[in-house]
Order: sequence, then C-alpha cells, then structure tokens
Amino acid sequence: MTDLTTLVQRAVEGDASAFSALVARYRGLVYAICLSQVGQAAEAQDLTQEVFVRVYRDLADLRDPDKFLPWLRRVARNVCRMWLRRQRAAPVPLETLPEPADPDSAARFRQSELGNIVNDMLAEVSPKSRGALGLHYLAGCTEEEIAATLGLSPTTVKSRLREGREQAKRKLLPVVRELLSLQISSEEMVEQIMTRCGSPGCVCADTLTEGR
Repeated sequence: MTDLTTLVQRAVEGDASAFSALVARYRGLVYAICLSQVGQAAEAQDLTQEVFVRVYRDLADLRDPDKFLPWLRRVARNVCRMWLRRQRAAPVPLETLPEPADPDSAARFRQSELGNIVNDMLAEVSPKSRGALGLHYLAGCTEEEIAATLGLSPTTVKSRLREGREQAKRKLLPVVRELLSLQISSEEMVEQIMTRCGSPGCVCADTLTEGR
C-alpha cells in the first residue's frame, strides 16, 4: 500500500488516481466524523462528499503532507458546523422528507432511520469510548489506526473498545453493517466528486462557503 505522504504529494501534483485512493482510504473516517456531528445518516453521506470536495479544492494549500489526517479531520468538522448553522437558519420543511414509495427515497429513509439508531446507541456509550467505537465500526479503522488518530496507546484503545461494546450490548453491530451496506461505494463517490470539481467553472467553492 502506498504510504500516505506519497499519496498526498501525488494528489497535490494533480494525480487523480492518488486522490481517488485518498477518498477510498479515508471516506469511512470522514463519514464517522460527519455522522457523529450531525446525527443523520443520509446527510452524513452527503457531507462526506462535501468534505472531499473541500479537500480537492484546498489540498494544494497543505504545506506539510504529514499533517494530512489532522487537517482532514478539521475540514470534516468545519463542513459539518457550516451545515448545522444553515439548518438552524433554514429548517427543512416536512414536505421535503423522502417518500418511502420511491425505491431510492426509501433507501435513504431507511438509512436515516438506521443512522438515528446508531447515533442513539453511541449516545449511551461513555464519551471516552464513543470515539473509538465510531472509528472502529463506522470508519473501519484498525486498533492501531485509532490509536494514532486519537493519540492513545493500543492498550487504551482495546480497553475503550471493550467498554464500548459492553455498553452498546452488541446491538450496534448489525445496525452498523446494514447502514454501511447502504452507503455508496468509494468508486461512485470519487466519480461524483471529480465530476463536481474536475472541470472548469465548478461551483463547489460557492456551495461550501454558503452561510459563512
């Protein structure tokens, strides 16, 4: 597997395959962050795309490729905060909720239901275990990756995961599996992001900065 620093450097130089690899490698992490911030699965998936749109746009400004992960987490949190601010300013009318009769809308509706269940369960887990549990099951991170992300020792991560599993009583796991199965694939996400940002005159920057 290509190391992260090399991938970031290649992506900065305009290598689309390197950027695609970054999306595939870290979309789970970004999704977990977004879901924990907004508490709604369908919106978290859309915001995951928005995060990578921002990353694509601003990656050249990242002076130290070794700082990519902390920067990515900040971008994700900022995009979520912007979304939450817009929601407070303009609540979504009830008539815009998806109609279960339409297959695509029904899938999004089910995804939203599952996301709410996951969020409710994570709310019952102690704060110190919540982050580790979300990164492991929603982002697919290994214990070593969680340790590096949270700045903890592997032993502490093991302890927090064990505690979180006991608190969630394993009801979380089948729900997470179904929720993840409803997400679009990394290949589809890359294609959508590149369609939005890979051509002249794209409006992603205006969309992302709306409501600032």
